[in-house]
Amino acid sequence: MKRMNGTIRGNAARCAGPPGVAAAALALALAACEPAPRVVHVPVAVELCERPVLQGGRAFVAEAWAVPDGQFNVGEPLRLQMRVSAPAYVNLFHVGTSCKVTRLLRDRQVRETEIVDFPPAGGGVAVTVKPPAGDEAFYLLATRAPANFLASGDLLGGGDIASVDLDPEQFYARLRQAVSRIDPNDVSMTTLRTTVVAR
Repeated sequence: MKRMNGTIRGNAARCAGPPGVAAAALALALAACEPAPRVVHVPVAVELCERPVLQGGRAFVAEAWAVPDGQFNVGEPLRLQMRVSAPAYVNLFHVGTSCKVTRLLRDRQVRETEIVDFPPAGGGVAVTVKPPAGDEAFYLLATRAPANFLASGDLLGGGDIASVDLDPEQFYARLRQAVSRIDPNDVSMTTLRTTVVAR
């Protein structure tokens, strides 16, 4: 600390008490007079994924809807219904709010206009809506013949419900590629967009 003509320069001059104040008291006074630290809010980049609307098909129609509507609260059971206007094999995929891809149904054979529930009624499977809140999408692919277009290495776990080890962009590319190889009269695809709401 610099002294000039017996006066304290800088913050000490403004904060110091009368001459002769003890060094400890002076240090406390200086600490109290320092300006509060500036809080700087840095925006955090959150990686988002696209959930495009994928539609396709020529000869028959695939439909999907949420029950009772397209808004789910975190913690409530997930319920969807699907229908195809011709006999088909249906595959259902989910791109969630955290951008994870999951296969929910694999080549399930359905009759014309049959309403299919997910989770299947009486199948012993319950699916609960999980956070985070945000937008999600379900992709229903219906084909005249089984369309098993994912390799075993693309899946984590077995069974119809399985995590897909692809990011959304890779999954969309694989799905588009599979559809492009099928006669447009033998395939139909639709997208159901829903929203997860935090309680």
